[in-house]
Amino acid sequence: METGHGPEEYSFIQEIIKEEKINVKKVGKNVCKWTMLGLVFGMAACLSFHMLKPWAETRFQQNPDKVEIPTDDELIEDDPVVQEPEQEQELTIDSYRELNILLGEVAVESQKSVVHVSGIKQDQSWITGVDNPSSETTGLIVADNGREILILTNYSSMKEAQLFQVEFADGSVHEGVMKQKDGTIDLAIFSVAKSGLTDDTWNQIKVAMLGRSNTFIPGRTLMAIGSPFGLKKGLGYGIASSVDEIIVRADGEYNIIVTDMPESEHGNGFLFDAYGSVIGVIDARLADEAGTSTLAAIGISDIKSEIELMSNGKNVPYIGIIGTIVTEEMSEAQGIPAGLYVNEVKVDSPAMKAGIQSGDIITSVGKTKVVTMKDYHKAVLAQEAGKTVKITGQRFGAESYVDIKFNVTVGAVQ
Repeated sequence: METGHGPEEYSFIQEIIKEEKINVKKVGKNVCKWTMLGLVFGMAACLSFHMLKPWAETRFQQNPDKVEIPTDDELIEDDPVVQEPEQEQELTIDSYRELNILLGEVAVESQKSVVHVSGIKQDQSWITGVDNPSSETTGLIVADNGREILILTNYSSMKEAQLFQVEFADGSVHEGVMKQKDGTIDLAIFSVAKSGLTDDTWNQIKVAMLGRSNTFIPGRTLMAIGSPFGLKKGLGYGIASSVDEIIVRADGEYNIIVTDMPESEHGNGFLFDAYGSVIGVIDARLADEAGTSTLAAIGISDIKSEIELMSNGKNVPYIGIIGTIVTEEMSEAQGIPAGLYVNEVKVDSPAMKAGIQSGDIITSVGKTKVVTMKDYHKAVLAQEAGKTVKITGQRFGAESYVDIKFNVTVGAVQ
């Protein structure tokens, strides 16, 4: 049987759909409500971000990257100084002009790694400015550990200050913190938080390349950058007059580079070679020790280990011996043991407390045999402040030299 379904059979579900009128006031209220909620949410998010930012930076950047300063041996293959010129060129007055232009370009690039450090005491104000030269010095950007920019400076100029500011090459000024110091060689490491540096500053600063002062020879071109003549942002050109001078400090000796540039009473800064590598740290007091009236600097090669230790926040180990090496030839000629002859033991030093005396001969520090001053210096720096190291040697007894041993508790340079 056929069943038909016509329109009349579904008439009961038919309805008329009417368009709803838009309530303008209601829509306006909703828009305002959601807009206000969005603003409140954005402000809350922004506030939370700024409140949590210091915690996040501390929480997730507690372990900065370890700083490793390249040794001289690691620089040899890439050092342009050791490369021979491809062919001889005839030099003219235009060559001299071109050399001046090129040196100027190297100087401008090198200045990106040089900063100015100022310090004041706790009860002073930055508003009044810092006019005392003892609270100012030049710094060098030596490393970036991922969290901080690390800056090498002179220590004695800043030791009386408690608050510090660092001015970068672009003119921006940031708070600095003294991270570590070494009073023996009068150097310190300051840090500046990377989080406070803008992109503009990043584009105008750079980490310096530390070169090889131990292979530098007299006559080579030098640039003195910083405040070498007592003036801020100074620059001078000259040559190395001498590289054989040595200063002796507790637990080590250091080569001095003497230039032909005039020295200043408050001169400080850094010596760069013609390729833009740092080869020395200028110290006005070195001129007197070296017996010269010209600018002098401690060679960078001899202080790289100290720079690395301080950059990583570690104390520089200290034993407190000033000595002279007795070579095998001297030993045979004078009948005294070979090793480090103790000329002086610093007062209240770990060496004095352990019983080491002037006239003793140090033959080993830990497992390191002392043949040269470099051996002794390296062995001391390999120790850790607060730990005990065994030092062996010989002392003249009633008729001859006898073996001596000391357990020395290593100190830290102040």
